[in-house]
Amino acid sequence: LVVMVGGAAVTVMGTLAHNLYLTVGGGVLVALGVLAALPLLMTAVVGLIGRLGASGRYPVLHLAARNLVRNPGRSTATAATLLIGVMVGSALAVSLFSFSSSYQSILAQSSPVDITVLGVTPQTDTAALTSTIRGIDGVQSTTVVPLMDLTQTVDGRSTQTQVIAVDTKAVTPVVRSTKGLEDLDDSTLIVGQIYDVPDGTRVTLTGPGGSVELTARVREGWGAAVTTATAARLTGGQATNAIMWVRTTDEGSAQAQAVETAVRQAVRGQDLMVNGSAAGRSTFSATLNQIVAVTALVMGSALVIALSGLANTTDVSVLERTREIGVLRATGTQRGGIRRLITTEATLLAGVGGVLGMVTGTALGAACTLAALGDGGVSVAVPYLPLAGILAVTLAVGVL
Repeated sequence: LVVMVGGAAVTVMGTLAHNLYLTVGGGVLVALGVLAALPLLMTAVVGLIGRLGASGRYPVLHLAARNLVRNPGRSTATAATLLIGVMVGSALAVSLFSFSSSYQSILAQSSPVDITVLGVTPQTDTAALTSTIRGIDGVQSTTVVPLMDLTQTVDGRSTQTQVIAVDTKAVTPVVRSTKGLEDLDDSTLIVGQIYDVPDGTRVTLTGPGGSVELTARVREGWGAAVTTATAARLTGGQATNAIMWVRTTDEGSAQAQAVETAVRQAVRGQDLMVNGSAAGRSTFSATLNQIVAVTALVMGSALVIALSGLANTTDVSVLERTREIGVLRATGTQRGGIRRLITTEATLLAGVGGVLGMVTGTALGAACTLAALGDGGVSVAVPYLPLAGILAVTLAVGVL
């Protein structure tokens, strides 16, 4: 317990300092502490479970728990193999899932639009263009966003700039993320860092309809953006150029690339340019899924090894208890009852070892993820269904 607590303290320090080596060192100490304390943990947990059958309602469960508590060394040796396998698997699952979900979120924030059609002018038949693009297989939704050529004045210096007019409610069904638009209102100008405008600076925008003084908020992913009401004041109701945003369905990198190609073919000859980001995101997802599959294969091999060790331990435990089993048979216990007893013991060992390994692995996986990638905007995401699957496989290994 001392080693476990000490390792936990080192792990926390490494996580806060974003030092992966310190975090891994603390994780090793935690794992060693858990293994060293496993006889105590097994006795306590299995003993508590055995009390459920103390009243005679579950006699097989009560007897199985008593047998395991009576020989904690053998029980610990059996559970330790599964605990290590599940701990490593849980840590990898948490790390991969956190990286995947965080990176997808980062991609959605930096490139919130799947496909952008540039070059839409006041003379463009936007209704026909919208109908054409929405008719393409794989296109989910579209919206047209006004694009204005304005004069920007900051601290007496004037430059030419392009600003989009965003209606947050209208674009929400089309974009992957609206992060960065939370501060957008009629008195705010959203700008990216590339515009070199400090956050909170007063900026004057001038258009054909007049001038508007706004407060700049530095947010990434949108370029320069104002509300549609502000845009109306700047343009005075005059028609402006525009861009079209297109959202595709999530059907893999090949499908995303096919949709981009289809959009390009649909607008060919109309002096329009198409840019896409969906294919890149889908390619990353496919690559990560391959990594997950390889990891699952490695973990499956580890569980097969654990299965052989568990089978050997179970075999030895049966041979060591020939007299006990003989007494049970002599007092009327059927062969099925003996099998249920042995299976219940193995299930208890697998369950306790699996749960302890899952809790430890999840904590260590989260700590290592934050230590290694926390500065890059990666946050911890716990994959509950995959972890439940790991626990179910562990229990199946125990029963088998």
